[in-house]
Amino acid sequence: MKLAAGQGHAYAMDTLGNVHHSWMEHEQALEWFTKGAEAGLPRAMHHLGCYLDQGKSMAAPDYPAAEKWYRRAAEAGSGQAANNLCSMYTLGRGRAWQIISTPATSSSTCKSLVLSVKRHPLTRRTLTAGP
Repeated sequence: MKLAAGQGHAYAMDTLGNVHHSWMEHEQALEWFTKGAEAGLPRAMHHLGCYLDQGKSMAAPDYPAAEKWYRRAAEAGSGQAANNLCSMYTLGRGRAWQIISTPATSSSTCKSLVLSVKRHPLTRRTLTAGP
């Protein structure tokens, strides 16, 4: 697995990130998720966003960076990343609170985001925009 990741295979990078995560080796997990995300794998982008959002292996969460990676993953078809990005907007974490100031605006933005993910060709399951 490490050989494949070292050769640039994004899925192997993400898998190594998950292995290190399961072993509670957060610094190594963060490193592999970052490599996978930079290689363009939406799943790795989502995992990197989670690490940044939760502040794993860091002094504090990095909300603006988490938002960036969640957005990139959502735009690439990740429903989980879209959900996490909506949570950031709703809870007012990071820059999101500056962009979305009211619950109505937050709800509207989340619906638009989820609908765009639903229409993405890589999305494999049906998502709903909610009420």
